[in-house]
Amino acid sequence: MLVVMRRLNVAPRSRGELTKYLLGKEFSADAIQRVLERVEGMGYIDDAQFARDWVRSRHRSRGLAPSVLTRELLAKEIDPELIEAALTELSTEDTKERAYQLAAKKYRSLHSVEPSVAVRRIASLLQRKGYAPGLCFQIAKETVGAELEAVGDLEG
Repeated sequence: MLVVMRRLNVAPRSRGELTKYLLGKEFSADAIQRVLERVEGMGYIDDAQFARDWVRSRHRSRGLAPSVLTRELLAKEIDPELIEAALTELSTEDTKERAYQLAAKKYRSLHSVEPSVAVRRIASLLQRKGYAPGLCFQIAKETVGAELEAVGDLEG
């Protein structure tokens, strides 16, 4: 139990992460199960709360879209139903607003490049954050503030 508490002292962890870590330390599956149930019963492990906090934090700080947040939480072995519940806290408007904020921030560093280049770079940033390609180009065009025919060709 001490090993688990030390891991939780560093940062919140999902039950799946702790299981994987303990298996790597060659503890028996039975011992792992007993310890994690006890720690969970004490309130130190709560995958639903972990997922909600992860979604809120990573969306706010890194601007990640729901698709990327889902992949990250699946990698942490969070139940898909808990992920879906956590993502419902993000509205479509919140997600779109965060994408516009990211685009505006990126555009400030692109004042010396051609508008078509700025649009591509902004759209690329948004796509890496997990936003849909069509939305990325729409937001990029609006941020740059130009209706560029060259950019329209890039979408096709």
